[in-house]
This record gives sequence, structure tokens and C-alpha cells, in this order.
Amino acid sequence: MDLLECPLCLFLMCEPVTMSCGHTFCRRCVGGYLPSKCPSCKERLKQREVKIMKNNVLLISVVEKCCPDETKTKCQIQEKLKANELMEALRIANEALHLVPDDQSLKVYRAEANWGLMRFSDALTDLDYLCCLRPSWTEGFFRKGTVLLELGQQTDALIQFYRCLKLHADFVPAKSQIKKILEAEGMAVPDEASCILQLVSEYLKGPCPITSVSDSQGPSHPEGFKHLCGDEGKGRREVHQGSKVKHDTGTECCLSLCQAVSFLPAAEEDEEMMMRKEDGHGKGENGHSREKRLSVLTVSDFECPLCIRLFFEPVTTPCGHTFCRNCIERSLDHNLRCPLCKQPLQEFFKNRKYNPTVLLQDIMARLFPSQLAERKQVHDAEMAELSNLTKDIPIFVCTVAYPGLPCPLHIFEPRYRLMMRRCMETGTKKFGMCSYEHGKGFADYGCMLEIHSLELLPDGRSFVDAVGGSRYKVLKRGQRDGYHTADIEYLEDLKVDGSELELLESLHDSVYQQAQDWYQRLGSRIREQINRQYGIMPDKEENIQASSNGPAWCWWLLSVLQLDPAYQTTVLSLTSLKDRLGHLRLVLEYFSQS
Repeated sequence: MDLLECPLCLFLMCEPVTMSCGHTFCRRCVGGYLPSKCPSCKERLKQREVKIMKNNVLLISVVEKCCPDETKTKCQIQEKLKANELMEALRIANEALHLVPDDQSLKVYRAEANWGLMRFSDALTDLDYLCCLRPSWTEGFFRKGTVLLELGQQTDALIQFYRCLKLHADFVPAKSQIKKILEAEGMAVPDEASCILQLVSEYLKGPCPITSVSDSQGPSHPEGFKHLCGDEGKGRREVHQGSKVKHDTGTECCLSLCQAVSFLPAAEEDEEMMMRKEDGHGKGENGHSREKRLSVLTVSDFECPLCIRLFFEPVTTPCGHTFCRNCIERSLDHNLRCPLCKQPLQEFFKNRKYNPTVLLQDIMARLFPSQLAERKQVHDAEMAELSNLTKDIPIFVCTVAYPGLPCPLHIFEPRYRLMMRRCMETGTKKFGMCSYEHGKGFADYGCMLEIHSLELLPDGRSFVDAVGGSRYKVLKRGQRDGYHTADIEYLEDLKVDGSELELLESLHDSVYQQAQDWYQRLGSRIREQINRQYGIMPDKEENIQASSNGPAWCWWLLSVLQLDPAYQTTVLSLTSLKDRLGHLRLVLEYFSQS
């Protein structure tokens, strides 16, 4: 299939619309029935999203650049059709078909013009041909059924609508037409597509009048007649005259389901015809021409308007503009409007369905494989740099965090939104926490935090549940995209043995008991509040040197005591457990006396 063809109608993309899942179709192919699922990937779509989707601006410019004459002609026809200048639209379509007879999509517009002029037989001629050529084109069968209804051929129309529903179970217009026809016969019609198909099957098994297509022109090749008319119409007299098919009108017959759909392609024939179409479509003059015209596209046609680089994971917004995924996310951190047209994007931001536009990725992969590979290398290098946990680590300047203790955060500043997103994207889920220090920006010592969960809110804010990890010393300060960074080295407690270890264990047990006594002297209400916010006091550990950060209860006590940040940072920086216990003993003595 040509890259610039719509996957549904297989014609040149006309008014391309990109769904939230990233797949693109002609507006007329999806706008008429607002699918509840993407026709390509079957992802569920919200009806409101489909309704508000605007044409993909970038893809329109790509199609216009590759096929200027074809696009110009179709735009003229569309303008005439919208203005109800049907004769003029018909004239332009006929002239264009005379110049480019291989462009079958022009017959769609000609059929639409003839339908508007109530020339139903002429419209049916084109639709017969197109439905035979494209046996999976749901919209084509629906249009054909609509024309047959206008001609009063209700049963034939019902068969076309049946085929629509068979191809797409959520094709609402066909379902509605079937309901109207059967309810007019006094039948109760269910809502489920499978039940409707079964009901139509039962209806077609009974006696019913058929008024066949009169003077309907089919495809010019003999195989087309087999698909269009079938060989099993026993109750009809068919006379082939060149490319004409004539039937007796007003014939009464008992029509079984298999007979009723005999002139529609069977499943095997569908596949065979589609394969034949796929093999031949790109080899014709029109297909070759489009493939050749793709060469007029340049890398500059696929540059993100924000970073001015080749798109990486291009995302199309509901307003129809396209940006790199990272670029639009960063832009929405600051302003919930499209950077180009300023249309509000609150709903788009709330849903966060930043799926890449598949068609743009396919075009770039075919035309610019080396540039795309280079762009990916740049992105991977950026991610690798962001993943380094000793150099340029992100620093959240807020308060003093401690190893092993929870640190819930409310993120609302754009720079920290970006920081959290990068931590999640790189997979490290880690960042540094330091308290503020005047003149330096942040303190010389801090604690790494690991994100355990991140809850995104509709307005862009987020709640982050993080837990303290390793301590570190800041070696060098820096900035990246508005937030602080630092080169660091990690801190570990110095280990002792022998008599020093015995003295350390004795000091540890003494201070631990002192801390427990202080804690028990607190009122029950205060203890409940502490337990709710910080958790219960950790038990005494058998091996006080097992962790590189020392016993957990020391950090729990420091967080509960709510000391001056500068003093907390001083204790955090100590690599001697003996010195840390000495500080805690002095603090506990002070609180016990007060």
C-alpha cells in the first residue's frame, strides 16, 4: 500500500485525521460514523475525542507537496460539493478522470455529485466498480446501499448494509439503516451487531422481492463480474453486453442468505482480490508516480517546530499540530495550550495519550533512515546521560531526607515535573534531595530518593511517594533545563572492629534505650501522630554495621525531632556512627530536660 493512502479506502489521503492511538485516516472515512475503536489497532476511542480531532496539518502539507495537481483537483471538487455546486463538481471530476483515468478516487467524488443530482444509476455505476475493486471498503458499500435505497431497491440495499456490518461491527450508520428497514417490516431489532447480522440472515432466508440493479456498469475486467454478480443467481436472467449487466426487474424469488450475498465477494475472494489489488496498485502509473514524488520531501519537512530537529516520536495534538513527544510534554508543563495555534489542550493533557503518529514514523523510516537512526542515537545518548547516578544527578531542593524513610512530595513546578518525568523515563526512578542553603543554592550533603509511586493529576501536578536511599556529598553544582544538578560521591559509614566495636555497641545500646525512654514519655496522642506520619520506631539491629548508612532508628529519630536543617545536614554528613550517636545523645538529653 502507498504510504500516502488511507488504510480504509486505499485512496490518496484526503483531509487526514490522526486518532489518539496514532493511526491516520481520511476524515470522510471515520468522520461519518465516529468509530468507537480504531479500525487499525482496535484501541477504544472516546467519541468526544474523535469529534474534536482536526486535520493533521503536517500530513496535509506532505500530501500537497507530493501530489500537488491531484490534491488541487480534489480540493476544487470538495469545495464545489460543499457549496452544493454539483454540476460544476461533476464537470471537474469528469475532466480529471479523462486526464488521469487510473485515479479511481475521482469516481468517489463523481458518484457523490451524481447522487446529489439524483442521478442514482450513474452513481451506482461508479460505486459498483469501486466496491468490486475494494471489497473491504466499508464506506463504499454503505454509499452503494444508500443509493439503492433511493432507487427503491430495499433488499439489495439491506445486503449492502449487511456487508458493512460484517466488515465493521461498530459501523453505526449501517446498523441504523438495517434497523429502519427491518423495523418497517414490524421486526424488533436488537442493538448488538452479531444479533443484527443473525436477524438479517433469517430475514433473507424467507421470501422477499428483489429489484436488481438496472443498467449497472461493473468493472471492465471479466473477473469483476464474478465478484459483483456471482454465478448462483438462479432466479435472475443476466445478459452481458460488453461491460453492461442487465437484470429483469420486478422478479419475485425466494432468496436464501447464500444466494442473497452471492454477488458479494466471499472471504477467500476478498483476500484474493485484495492481494491482486496490492500487487497491482503500486505498479500502475499513479502508484509509481506517488512513490517517485515522495522524493521531493526533505528532512526539513519533518522538523519539530519546538526543537528544530528531526521528529523523534512525533505526537499529533487534537488541533492537528505535530511535535516531538518530549517537546510537547515540556511545553504543556508550562502552558496547557498548543504552542502554535494556542488552542486549549487540557483534555489532551489530562488523558496523556502521547502515542506517536504512525504514518509520520513510517514516512521518515523509508525516506530518511540514516538521519532517523542518528536522531535516535542522540536521544539514547541523552537518556544515558540522564541515567548517570554520579554525574549531573537531578537535585530537588526542599528539605533534608534520610535513608530508609518515606518522603512524600507534592510536585507542581514545571521544572520538577520535567525532573520526575525524566526519572521515570530513564528507569532510574532516583533523584537527589538537599535542603536550601543561602549562597550555594543547596547544601553540600544530601540523600538520594527512589520513587515508589507517582500519581499524576489532571492539572499536571503529581503526588510522589519516595523513600530515602544512599547519602552523598556534592562535588560540583550545575543546572539542566531549570532544575539543579550535581556531581556527587556516595558516603558510607566507617567500619570498626575489636575493642572499638565493643565500645560502639555499648554506646549504641545506651543511646537506643535513651531514645525509647524519651519516646515512651510522650503522650499517646503525640505518639499516634508520629506513628501515622513517620511510622513506628524501628527495632534495634543485631549488626549495627550491616548497613552502609548505619542503624535505621537513628534516621527515624532525626526526622521525628525536627531539628534545624543545618544541624540535620551536619549529622547526615557524618560517616562515623560513634559521632552520630554522640550527637543524638546530646539532643535527647536536651529534650529530656526541657
